[in-house]
Amino acid sequence: MLGKILQIFAISCRHKNTSQPFAAASSQRTSASSSSWDPVPVGTQHYVVCLDCARKFEYDWNRMRIVS
Repeated sequence: MLGKILQIFAISCRHKNTSQPFAAASSQRTSASSSSWDPVPVGTQHYVVCLDCARKFEYDWNRMRIVS
């Protein structure tokens, strides 16, 4: 419960609840389909998203880990 309250105020997020890995799109999105999400870092092949704060992280598919 306390964790949810802290997330509401955006004080901290430990990024423990992440999505499955996604493959990064190779083509640029058009302005009509763009969203308010941050873009995936350049050169990234895969990424995961924190389901609590919606932050994207580069994912190393070979090591099965988030790249720090």
